[in-house]
Amino acid sequence: MFATIDYDLFTVASVCGLRSPSLHTADIQFTSITTSSLEVKKGSLFVPLLDKRDGHEFIEDALGRGAAAFFLKKGHPIAKKLPAAILDRAIVVADPLLALGQLALFHRRRFAPLVIAVTGSNGKTTTKEMLAQIFQRALGKKSIATEKNYNNHIGLPFSVFSIKPDTRVAIFEMGMNHAGEISYLSSIALPHVAVITSIGYAHIEFFASRAGIAAAKAEVTQNMPKGGLFYVPANVNELQTLTAAAKKHKIILKKVNPDKKIANYYGAWLSNFSLAAAVARDVGVDDSIITATAVSFKPAAGRMQLKKGYFTVIDDGYNANPDSAVASIDSAMQIAAGRPVVCVFGDFKEMGKFSRKLHDWTGREAAKKGVTAFYGVGKDMKSAVQEFQRVAGEKRTAFFFKRDQVSALIAQLKQEAKGSVILIKGSRSMQMEEIVELLT
Repeated sequence: MFATIDYDLFTVASVCGLRSPSLHTADIQFTSITTSSLEVKKGSLFVPLLDKRDGHEFIEDALGRGAAAFFLKKGHPIAKKLPAAILDRAIVVADPLLALGQLALFHRRRFAPLVIAVTGSNGKTTTKEMLAQIFQRALGKKSIATEKNYNNHIGLPFSVFSIKPDTRVAIFEMGMNHAGEISYLSSIALPHVAVITSIGYAHIEFFASRAGIAAAKAEVTQNMPKGGLFYVPANVNELQTLTAAAKKHKIILKKVNPDKKIANYYGAWLSNFSLAAAVARDVGVDDSIITATAVSFKPAAGRMQLKKGYFTVIDDGYNANPDSAVASIDSAMQIAAGRPVVCVFGDFKEMGKFSRKLHDWTGREAAKKGVTAFYGVGKDMKSAVQEFQRVAGEKRTAFFFKRDQVSALIAQLKQEAKGSVILIKGSRSMQMEEIVELLT
């Protein structure tokens, strides 16, 4: 991950380091910050993180590519192997990941934009994009928003570095799969406004219940100022948990009903845009801007993108869980306007002991909603296929393919009626974009 910055060595060391550089140290000016040695540019600050490999192994490569200095975890054995000339450029920190967060918080506190945090089990990226496009239309470059997948404990700091002196609105998406993660992200972003789009079963493997998921999402309120605004759908699950969080932190809970003014533009996405519109109106954005954005809205890659040809393919394959998959069926039905709807669903991950139950539920819901044909891909979708067939009966069809049987899957899909709407969705690790590419 990469971001531009404008800090000198002494400032960074003061904010993040365990000791100050010696007085004879050169006054280095950083122009960027990155976690990848491959993205290093001249003047970069390199942040070595622990992933599949330890980023400390790439310090020399980063410096060779032009990095001006690097974070070094205190006591890391690599320090004994590095020559003195390289160690002179080390900023010793307790933990490079936490140091990254500390620097981002320092940056955040220097400026005073309106910060909007968006999280939720489903729809957070779409809602963030809706907000981003509304404020982009209203403020131009004075509005910024999370790009790519910069929404976790590594990515959010890089989003925060996008704040500039003239930034008036910053919209940050926050993702999580464990308790405590949203609390950490909000402690860096310091939001004035929070939006929870939904409470579903995403990542339920790591929680005892959906109430536990709601409590983890509600951590976004922990670092909001008193009187901050907290938006949720009026029919959100686990409302009691969210209400308690708002009361505890003395922020204003706003329960948002579907917005009739934009119902003609958004059908099944109505809840997401209603939330975005409510936030925008409350901070003074004119209704004409909100409506114009509704008309021209473009979703992020891999999220409800329509590709028209022999079939109408809906590429919603960036990620998935049972709730978002069923919600996507509603959207597909609306887009189809009576034409056949075919679901191609890959396995849902991080369902834990709930996996069989939730896959089965997905198959049943697809049948009840009138899906013409249901294709399950992977391993866990097999039971969803069986449930679909059981509920739908023999007049509708269902197929199961292993992930490595893509050619057979595509061949079977091509037997569907011309003009069918084919909805493709699955967890990120299923790489459903391959199916989209082959089909289109």
